[in-house]
Amino acid sequence: MKKVRENGIDGFWGLVSFIGLAVACFIIWLATGLATSWLIATLLYVAMASCFLYTTLIGKQKIWNQQLPQITLSTDTRALDIGCGHGMVLFKIAHRLPAGGHITGIDIWRQQDQTNNSMATVTQKIHTDGLDQVAAVQTADMRKLPFADNHFNVVVSGLAIHNVKPKAGRQQSLREIARVLQPGGQLVIADLGFSCNAYRQELARLGFHDIQVTGTGINGWWGGPWMPTLVLRAIR
Repeated sequence: MKKVRENGIDGFWGLVSFIGLAVACFIIWLATGLATSWLIATLLYVAMASCFLYTTLIGKQKIWNQQLPQITLSTDTRALDIGCGHGMVLFKIAHRLPAGGHITGIDIWRQQDQTNNSMATVTQKIHTDGLDQVAAVQTADMRKLPFADNHFNVVVSGLAIHNVKPKAGRQQSLREIARVLQPGGQLVIADLGFSCNAYRQELARLGFHDIQVTGTGINGWWGGPWMPTLVLRAIR
């Protein structure tokens, strides 16, 4: 329960749908005289719900623990966390920042994207952790970032951009990232597989280079391998 409070649950209604289908199949299994096919269906949905819960509470943390050491941080770092939510990635970076570096997190704090998501909670944790000099959060729409051109040299985003609908909004978000990220700046996005493949094409069109998309294995499965998390890394 502590992890749920601190990190929230991504895509909560997706998890609810898996649990609901498991319950429905279990009821049908009982009603049909314990038919094997419905027992298999029940166990399948239980497994999918468990996989989803593992990814949102544990797996995504492991993904970023693997990725963050590859991000160069210095006293000159000006980082932006897009769709920071509870601040998991923001705090991991903030604790590693040398004196003089800074990270800003932005979000619109929608509960359907991540449960118990609020700027007040993240702001309080920044203060509690003694990070007021290196981290801050604010409300902002990733499609219209309130920052000057070339303001940041690191941009990260974890499972956030795919929430923007429709596709044109996601493309606008990537254009905004390109605008605020300095030439030579680092971009790291962890997002759903089908989204990352689309981002690769748009970022190439925007002039990014050294674009790499890699898998994350079971740590990024949202119910199963057919809904993976991929990591995209690129240089502006």
